[in-house]
Amino acid sequence: MDEAKLMEKFDKLNRKMRRCFSGYFSGTSLTGIQGLTLHYIIVESQYRDVFPMDLEEFLEIKGSSVNSLINNLEKNGYLRRERDGKYKKLILTDKTYAIKDEIVSRVAAYMKDMFVGVSEEDLAAFDRVITKMAQNTRQ
Repeated sequence: MDEAKLMEKFDKLNRKMRRCFSGYFSGTSLTGIQGLTLHYIIVESQYRDVFPMDLEEFLEIKGSSVNSLINNLEKNGYLRRERDGKYKKLILTDKTYAIKDEIVSRVAAYMKDMFVGVSEEDLAAFDRVITKMAQNTRQ
């Protein structure tokens, strides 16, 4: 198989998926990345405190980009930072809790829609392939 063609298709799919995901937040005051970030904090904060470094790892972006994202969410009243020892944990505000179900619903709809018509067998193969590709990026 032509790996260059596959990578081109993969890159195009990645860009399409990002645009598609952002569309799930059209008509709201949130961008796609803000919605994804808040969703991550909503889910994770049920079990533990969430810190900016967690977002760096989850989103795989640099600290300065995470800081900019947090600053915008904080400026718009969706979260705040609270000192917890050496670090500042991220705390969701009442404004976010008021739209929590909508955020969770939009992300769940996106995930469901992405796999419409894909068999369990194909999902298992896809999982093996992306896991191996992720491993190859660490070499």
